[in-house]
Amino acid sequence: MVLVNESLRPNLQDKPFHLRGVKAINPYKPQLDKCSWYCYMETTSHCKKYHTTILKPYFQYIDPIYFGIINSLHSGNNYQLMNIIFLMILVPLLIFFLLVRTIKMGYKIKALKQIHE
Repeated sequence: MVLVNESLRPNLQDKPFHLRGVKAINPYKPQLDKCSWYCYMETTSHCKKYHTTILKPYFQYIDPIYFGIINSLHSGNNYQLMNIIFLMILVPLLIFFLLVRTIKMGYKIKALKQIHE
């Protein structure tokens, strides 16, 4: 994903958003057809209004989870570090754990099928 994003960087037309001296790929100005850094700052008033047409009926279920995760990341006093820990360490570990459990469950089902044959 990083390689694809970085390969597109030279062809960008809009002025990129700068955060702590680092150039982002997306611009900051609000756009109606796609998300930008403005959506990051204005999730409720802009992004949800213009970019999430399919999910609107589910906001009542999604919002508590989404904003709960965002608030918990902010509560760590270092949002970027918490984001890396959560998205690059904890979520992949959870996925790996669930994958291993699924494989074990598949072996158990296979063994039970062989017993009953």
